[in-house]
Amino acid sequence: MTIINEKNDFDKKIKNIIKLYEIGSFEDVISRTKPLIKKYPDIVDLYNILALSYNGLNKTEEAIKLLDDVLKKDPNNIHVLNNLGMINSGISSFEPSKIFLEKALKIKPDFFQAANNLANLFLKLNKAEEAIKLLKKFVNREYSNNYVLNFTLANAYQQSGDFKNARKHYDKCLVIEPNRCDSDKAISLMTNYKNDKSCHMQDMEKKLAKNLNKTDLMLLNYSLGKAYEDINNYEKSFLYLKKANELNNEIINYNSSNEKKIFENIKMIFKNDFNTISKDYNSDKTIIFVVGMPRSGTSLIEQILSSNENVYGAGELPFIGNIAENLFFKNKIKLNFNSLEDVEEEKFINLNNDYFKKLSSFETNKKIFIDKAPFNFKWIGLIKKIIPNSKIIHCRRDAMDICWSNYKNFFSSVKMNYSNNFKNIAYFYNLYLDIMNYWKNKFKQEIYDIDYEKIIDNPEEEIKNLVSFCKLGWNENYLKFYENKKTVSTASLAQVRSPLYKSSIKKWEKFSEELNELKKLINYSA
Repeated sequence: MTIINEKNDFDKKIKNIIKLYEIGSFEDVISRTKPLIKKYPDIVDLYNILALSYNGLNKTEEAIKLLDDVLKKDPNNIHVLNNLGMINSGISSFEPSKIFLEKALKIKPDFFQAANNLANLFLKLNKAEEAIKLLKKFVNREYSNNYVLNFTLANAYQQSGDFKNARKHYDKCLVIEPNRCDSDKAISLMTNYKNDKSCHMQDMEKKLAKNLNKTDLMLLNYSLGKAYEDINNYEKSFLYLKKANELNNEIINYNSSNEKKIFENIKMIFKNDFNTISKDYNSDKTIIFVVGMPRSGTSLIEQILSSNENVYGAGELPFIGNIAENLFFKNKIKLNFNSLEDVEEEKFINLNNDYFKKLSSFETNKKIFIDKAPFNFKWIGLIKKIIPNSKIIHCRRDAMDICWSNYKNFFSSVKMNYSNNFKNIAYFYNLYLDIMNYWKNKFKQEIYDIDYEKIIDNPEEEIKNLVSFCKLGWNENYLKFYENKKTVSTASLAQVRSPLYKSSIKKWEKFSEELNELKKLINYSA
């Protein structure tokens, strides 16, 4: 009887721990799981949920070490392998992630969770076709009506430019779980509601009356804001977008007070002139960095340049930002070093090697890579230090178009947490202008400025100048960039698959009255 009672007590504790994990109470999960591990050290599920909770608190090193230790004792545990794959993918350790996930699937080929995590890894590596091929194996099994399967498949089709199949799977998601709105948001990105005959807009409006959680309601308002802009009802569009941003602000609770200190610290680190790394590094690749504020045209530039068959568009790589933050910052503000002179030269050589090692996860023979993470504008000094032969392209666009586009689009990245009210957007935008002026003064002709509006007005001349700066040969494919089949995962996924259009210039003017506060905050004058 005692054994039965003990089992019942254990099962009850596990159920409570799982509930805590599901609502994101990771500290509580950790405090309750550790005593159970001492009592039941052989139950692997306890280590898994403990590691996932560490990961939820961004304590990835602790999570990986814990699971690595378990794996030494139980090397074929598919759940440990799957979690190691997922966590490594989350910190952009793509090669280890792939090894763990593929091993889990080799042991159990029908292990859907590992297949889905591997498919999402493929999407990060611009391998949408491989993701689709992998997930299709599960469509006719018991997972064919699984929300996660259909959503990941839809994302893969969308990134590959197959909007028809993407829509089919997003629609299926809406049937499986009608109160979720992430599919509505995805559909809105690739739909022009002026020409849409599917009644999706009306369906979204009906969902407003449902008992949605805050996140889904936020996504629904973003989607409706976009839909009403498409049909030129700007007043209603703004009301939905305002509500979406208010909800988003409540969820993330962003504080802008640290931003200025971060930018000041970066400038302090690079205040003195410096030499680039002195040792030759082992790479035959040339890197083109495309930087600028989000929504300034970085995706367009990548799409144009990667139309060259010798150029690989790698997308928004987190490598430089992660390298810089890990090197220079103890936490988000406090510095490890006050200047470059305090850092051993060997560290920079190692960073260079680490960057190119991470690039090798992209299995391509192309020698020219585009890294278009917009926020690398913070780290131009580090780029010039560790990859001195790289090219840096700075995308510029009308300030109001940038700031308005930041406001009206939903971004899942924490780096975009500033974008949910005008004051924070303007504050961040002004910091961006300041640090770009700092880099331009320091590096002068090594940074190539390209203006979005000039490309729209005079594409051939502007693209020829851009290509010349990058030392690429000319071909007509640059002008037909919209035929480029590379995967695209940003908010621009529909626009960059269309020819250039002048209506994208000064779109904010349709909302001019509602944006007076923003204009004042960025000292905007047309």
